[in-house]
Amino acid sequence: MQITYAVPSFTDKLYQDQSSVRKCARAWAMLHPQRPKKVALLLHGYAGYPGELIRPGIDLYQAGWDVYTPRLPGHGTSGEDFLQSRGSDWLGTFDAAYRYLLEAGYQEISLVGHSMGTLMAIILASRYSVDRIALVAPALIIPSLPGRQLRFLRHFVQKKHVGWQADPAYRFLYEGDADDDAYLGEHYWSYIYPKQLWELEKLRRLATSLVEHLEADTLTITGGKDTIVDEAGALLVASKQAGENRHLHIPLGGHYLLYDKDQASQDATIEAIVAWLERT
Repeated sequence: MQITYAVPSFTDKLYQDQSSVRKCARAWAMLHPQRPKKVALLLHGYAGYPGELIRPGIDLYQAGWDVYTPRLPGHGTSGEDFLQSRGSDWLGTFDAAYRYLLEAGYQEISLVGHSMGTLMAIILASRYSVDRIALVAPALIIPSLPGRQLRFLRHFVQKKHVGWQADPAYRFLYEGDADDDAYLGEHYWSYIYPKQLWELEKLRRLATSLVEHLEADTLTITGGKDTIVDEAGALLVASKQAGENRHLHIPLGGHYLLYDKDQASQDATIEAIVAWLERT
């Protein structure tokens, strides 16, 4: 696996994390000795981190793509950093990464987003001439996200504790520390952060407003056991008039399809992404 962590942060003039980055959350790239014509930019989701996207990176690299996966400000460091980061920091990071790849001279830049990352993939594809994108568990419709309540709750509640337990059935390929999962669970997944959810909601609204005019050829992938986002969001994208569009529904897959506990669902997701980006 040709992986490097010597990747630009892409966060100049954006929020600067105060806590150390966990090893699993480091931004990474997989680069060929001789630069190919094509590169994939992988976009992780809300409270996620780059290590979650190693598997699609490996498969795309083996198919001849260079791969970049930036880390969003406030992610993979601490809950305190998360509270200070905003949607503008998150979108600004991915935007800077895309412009970096443009300036690097790649002839083809494709986007692969997961969950919240799909929202920013839609926004970036609407800003730039992106030919092809893959949206995994697109977060255009989130039934549990109470937009109106968040608008007010964010002013009064910093964070609310919720139950979280590690699930050893998830298998990761990143190079990390033994306690990464427990640490991130304590700082991120054990709390609801109303301010940050409001930032997510603003990105969701913006991306939804852009779908109808999105010209990029778009693959959407959903899991039948996903309890976080609604499949209707993917169907909304698949029905847009511009571009060529395909929707793949994987009945046994959950929300985290790129590292799904069901290996067959994970494999089907990655194979579909590679095939979609490889189409000529």
